Amino acid sequence: MLLSPTFFWNKMARGYAKRPVANPDAYQVKLDKTAEYLKPTDRVLEFGCGTGTTALIHAPRVAQIDAIDFSSEMIAIAKEKLWERSARNVNFEVSSFEDWPTPVSGHGYDAILGMSILHLVKDAEATLDKLHASLKPGGLFFSSTVCLGDSKGLERFFLPPLSAIGILPKIRFFSGEDLKSLLRSHGFELEFDWRPDGSAGVFIVARRVG
Repeated sequence: MLLSPTFFWNKMARGYAKRPVANPDAYQVKLDKTAEYLKPTDRVLEFGCGTGTTALIHAPRVAQIDAIDFSSEMIAIAKEKLWERSARNVNFEVSSFEDWPTPVSGHGYDAILGMSILHLVKDAEATLDKLHASLKPGGLFFSSTVCLGDSKGLERFFLPPLSAIGILPKIRFFSGEDLKSLLRSHGFELEFDWRPDGSAGVFIVARRVG
């Protein structure tokens, strides 16, 4: 029987929380670039927030952050961090982005973050449509996406079968150009994109058009 993504990430949560960031310099670049755009009046959503580190770092810069993840264990850890930090403008909830309510017209988010998540969602196209609908006109989508379609390493061969038998979650093999084209075709214009040397991860700042 295939393992569900929820089961996988719940089992991984405590170990994931203890591991240091794989590339702290690259992570800091992403944080700094995101901070350049955020404003004190912004309402922000982060989906696939994991253990809440990124949301809590950005919390002092914005008015409100809703941070969601379908893993109840990840959110439990995030709430432990929230208790330690006493950040009153962060709301951690157990939810997939698919199930999270789309804001009514005129009440969209100023910014949405999806870090290391687009290659793992069930339907990237539907996700981008919902992102567009959930943002205010001109709102920003910040993403960091593993683009294994550009990889020449062995992971191209061993990850798909591991996903197929449920040892790993489903992974979409984007190339960087595929991802950029997909964003443009779903109503976004690219403001900034960056890939650290030797990394499969592509960081993009995209703005909702219309």
